[in-house]
Amino acid sequence: MTQTATKPAHVPVPEPDLTPREMIARARALRPLVREEAAAAEDRGYYSEALHREFVKAGFYRCLQPRRFGGYEFDIRTFFQVMVQIAAGDPGIGWCLCLASGHALQIGSNFDAAAQAKIFGPDGHFIAPYSPSGPSPDAECVAVPGGYRVSGKWRYCSGVPYSTHFMGLAPLKGSHPGGPTRKLVTVVVPREQFEMLDDWHDMFGLRGSGSNSVVIKDALIPEDFVDETIFGDEGAGTTVGMKVHGNPMYNGIFMAFGAGELACSQVGAAWGALEEFEKHIKTTRPLLSAKPIFKYEHHDWQRIFGLALAMTNAAEAILLRTGERYVEYGEARADGTGRFTNAEAMLLMGMQHQASRIAWEAGYDLFRASSTASIRDGQPMQRFFRDFASFRNNPVHQPDFAATRIAQAHFGLPMQDFDL
Repeated sequence: MTQTATKPAHVPVPEPDLTPREMIARARALRPLVREEAAAAEDRGYYSEALHREFVKAGFYRCLQPRRFGGYEFDIRTFFQVMVQIAAGDPGIGWCLCLASGHALQIGSNFDAAAQAKIFGPDGHFIAPYSPSGPSPDAECVAVPGGYRVSGKWRYCSGVPYSTHFMGLAPLKGSHPGGPTRKLVTVVVPREQFEMLDDWHDMFGLRGSGSNSVVIKDALIPEDFVDETIFGDEGAGTTVGMKVHGNPMYNGIFMAFGAGELACSQVGAAWGALEEFEKHIKTTRPLLSAKPIFKYEHHDWQRIFGLALAMTNAAEAILLRTGERYVEYGEARADGTGRFTNAEAMLLMGMQHQASRIAWEAGYDLFRASSTASIRDGQPMQRFFRDFASFRNNPVHQPDFAATRIAQAHFGLPMQDFDL
């Protein structure tokens, strides 16, 4: 299956011959620079303008963006691999980049061609966080002549520092003929109509994730910048994006992708912790060993490293497989040989949760087997542990919290809301 646009590109692609392999290699090559930036990113709350320019140059923000509108339209597996590489340098920076660039998939899937042309713009430079939770009580999307007025405050807008747009859920009040009818809709608001607050500080971990709040005061957006499918429409055989681009990657349900974005940071953190642990055990000796050996030559540290290496590989394999399955489900949904409903979406989410859990367990074992010197302030191992622990504190992405919904979707029962 060739994943390319079915219509000529309307916006030039910066590097028409760039391949997925080359983009992944670029991410791997940037890991040392990302690691160098980690401490400053924690202080600032997000990565630097210089690193942002490197990400733009590498094409990361365009990885999932439709080729017709200036993107590379690479597959989800490639996107996950790129983001894992960056997160291995620093999970917070990886989180910020991933959630700034991944939502081109939502635009490409759920908005019609005219709206996509306006949102991606004449040069195809598009960056947007997506805040599915945390709108203030006064947040609203109100139908007015010519479009919708949006107001409110949204928390946890990861990826917003360099964004061109904001995406988030808002309560709908009124609608235009043929427009959205659901109580909650996704709104897309251009940069000039929202304010980013400098309030992402004093967190235990993921301090560099750029998860700042956004405030919007009476923004006026076009009618087609509002979408009622929220996380994806499971009813139709094809999404509007599939019809526009002819690519099954744009024929999915977003909640089958969203947990994978976050899992990238956890799998990357596990790889980064493995690198640090290997440096440690190759340069230090067991405290009470009767033999003059390094820790990597001792069976206890070999066991811990071997388990963590296998678990991290397993976590990444699960994550990448969900990216492949997302496209396979979209293809089967389009040609009528299968389906992509909430049951499939919840299963993929559950698998992504398991990838994060396995990565966490690997990282925790590496942390507990590290020396005190490696977990002092400023040391990567301490930062990896704090980032792991902060993610584990997120109730939406606890495997057992989602398990009930996975079963409900499988059995065709009404799926409970996440009352968290």
